Amino acid sequence: MQEHSFNFYFEYKIIRSSRKTVSIQVDSDCNITVRAPYRVSEKEIEKFVSDKKAWLEKAVLKQMTRNKNKKEYTDEEIKLLREKAKSILPEKVKYYSSIMGVYPKSIKINSAKKRYGSCSGENNINFSLYLMDKDERFIDYVVVHELAHIKHHNHSKAFYGFIERFMPDYKERKKLG
Repeated sequence: MQEHSFNFYFEYKIIRSSRKTVSIQVDSDCNITVRAPYRVSEKEIEKFVSDKKAWLEKAVLKQMTRNKNKKEYTDEEIKLLREKAKSILPEKVKYYSSIMGVYPKSIKINSAKKRYGSCSGENNINFSLYLMDKDERFIDYVVVHELAHIKHHNHSKAFYGFIERFMPDYKERKKLG
């Protein structure tokens, strides 16, 4: 991994691998990572980053805003969120499962801070207790999203098409998170 500066604004690291395309991402700590094939030159990578400057500025600003708005929870608040999750989420899963015709092997509540939900390859669904602090329409979206992974273990067009069949306004709901 190499460290690079770009216009004195962006520092980024490059990770090279046997991939076919160049990509760029901003993580929750505002670190920028460029992933590139071995065959792509430093100059091509610099041009790629330069071409993405407007996107990068927007992505970093969005992440900084998210970080600023992160709430710190007391032990008591965490306990209450966990109880709320245990009472609400299984009912929502049961409701949407019956409509969608997909059923998880298990449902667990965890304290993940970076993901509101996940679905394993064995169709076990995990939800973060912090999901309970979100708008109910977003909670429903996350439930439908994770259930859709039982049918499609990816984020393909078919996956989002499946979600849209049961939640036509999913794009608006997703923004509430």
